[in-house]
Amino acid sequence: MRDRQQEFPFSPELCSSLPAPCREQHGSWLAGLIVFSVILLCVSCLPSTIPAFSGVVEALPLGLVYLPDYAVQTIGRMLLGLGLSLLSALFCVAFIFRSRWAAKCLLPLLDVGQSFPVLAIPLLVLPFVRVQMPTQAGGAEVVVIVTIWCSQFWGMVQVLCQRFYGVPAELEDVVCCFGLTSWQKFWQLEVPFAIPALVRKTMLSMGGSWFAALYAESVVLDGHNWLFAGIGSYVRQAASERNVGALLTALACMLAIIVLFDQFLFRPLSAWAVRFQPGKVGEPHLAEPWFLRLLRRTHVFRLCVLMCVKAARRFSRLPIGSRYVQKHTVGGAKSRYGKVVGGMGLLAVALASVLAWPHLHAAYGLPVLLTVLFCGGMTGMRVFIMVGLVSLIWIPLGVWLGLKSSYAGRMQRFIQYCTVFPANLFFPLWAAGLVACPFVPTFWQSPLIVLGAQWYIALGVLAGASAYPSDLLEAARNLNVKGGLWWRRVLLPGILPYYLAGLVAATSSAWNAAIAVEWLQWGQTTLSVHGLGSFMAKASARGDVASVALGAVAMCLFMMFLNAFLWRPLSDYVSRRLKLN
Repeated sequence: MRDRQQEFPFSPELCSSLPAPCREQHGSWLAGLIVFSVILLCVSCLPSTIPAFSGVVEALPLGLVYLPDYAVQTIGRMLLGLGLSLLSALFCVAFIFRSRWAAKCLLPLLDVGQSFPVLAIPLLVLPFVRVQMPTQAGGAEVVVIVTIWCSQFWGMVQVLCQRFYGVPAELEDVVCCFGLTSWQKFWQLEVPFAIPALVRKTMLSMGGSWFAALYAESVVLDGHNWLFAGIGSYVRQAASERNVGALLTALACMLAIIVLFDQFLFRPLSAWAVRFQPGKVGEPHLAEPWFLRLLRRTHVFRLCVLMCVKAARRFSRLPIGSRYVQKHTVGGAKSRYGKVVGGMGLLAVALASVLAWPHLHAAYGLPVLLTVLFCGGMTGMRVFIMVGLVSLIWIPLGVWLGLKSSYAGRMQRFIQYCTVFPANLFFPLWAAGLVACPFVPTFWQSPLIVLGAQWYIALGVLAGASAYPSDLLEAARNLNVKGGLWWRRVLLPGILPYYLAGLVAATSSAWNAAIAVEWLQWGQTTLSVHGLGSFMAKASARGDVASVALGAVAMCLFMMFLNAFLWRPLSDYVSRRLKLN
């Protein structure tokens, strides 16, 4: 029997929030709102201006001979950012699961960090980096790597917490029987159990990471472009010079980089991570990627792997910490003190708001604050309209492709590459088309918001239709269920968990993309539409870091309220009522 090919197993848990017991025990939307209030209080005290930067950033050459060097620098920053994200996420999760107070402090911060727009990070970090690190090379590395770290860290912590809370009870019984310490349990049970989901989450988030990295390499601040050597700065310079050939060359180079990452990094990692996933009897084995087979046949590589395995085993077996004992929690204390904690939380939010209001009113004024709220409403309406239109396209198309087993695998692999590809490389070409057609209204920039986000919806619908039980479809066919009744009662309830997970990821990605979409440049022409993204981009072009921070905090508030009052209730309802067992 032939081994099945390597596929990307999309699951709703990759895009969902923390489990409900975890939120009820350690953090909730109220705790996240308290953290947000503290951040708002800090933002209200920011200076309205930044020191003027000395020197002029030189334009980067667009010769084809320089492009490999730019690609190598971008790849190096991405690898370094991924490594730092993984190490910091493991450290943070270990701290959360070994300290009750750390969990109560860090999990609400996780809620805020996931809602904070990643594309605002380089706009806020660059002014302070330029003051502390005047050399352009050092500042470039810090800005881009911090942006990549923010795009991956929160997702890694989320999926690690999900998997750690989902460790089966029988495996914990085995840990107790062998008398493992907390250190040994962390490295020998919890981390291996989370490796498959961590690899899949990292692969799913790579599109946003490439998007953020390319955007951070070409920040527009204080009236001019700060171009850091890389693919993103190459694209920005090509757009400034209206060089379509250079843009197409950058697209081809980025596609080659994604193929290299897929073949040399993620496919071997996916095949290696399968050994940590509980298998089923009779399940066909995954075909090993060619690069992994080549490495295993290399004598030097095998020796290095054996040395690393021995070192890792010794490291994971260190008798650090006390022996693990299963804890039995009692739910009476929560019900007794829940109202008191909730009242104290609301009091803290009210106090922080009262303290922040005089500073906000003095620094910005009431018209600016109202403008920020109006721009946030415009961006939110634009995001939901475009996501709804994309859903109307991909739900029937994804269902048709998912039920056709001969097309599902090919289409899923194509969507995987589209998910990883950074959509902002197409923005200059779209802007060039809008400039060439002056009679086209400006709202045609809006489809760019979901240019990269739509693939999450497509991947979710396709995975849900492919995983739908064939016996239920056969039963509906025997009962002659057709038309609208078939969609309402048979198919949509079955794919809704997958679609909702893709919808949440797509909406979050669209909110982030709005910062780059609502303010486009092609040559000396600037295309902008009213929204929170254009407000932040214009403030960054003026060098007004305080207004950028205000816009980022407002976007974070919008996304937090959506998570607390829309996505989480829907996710909990779907997990209770529409889960196929």
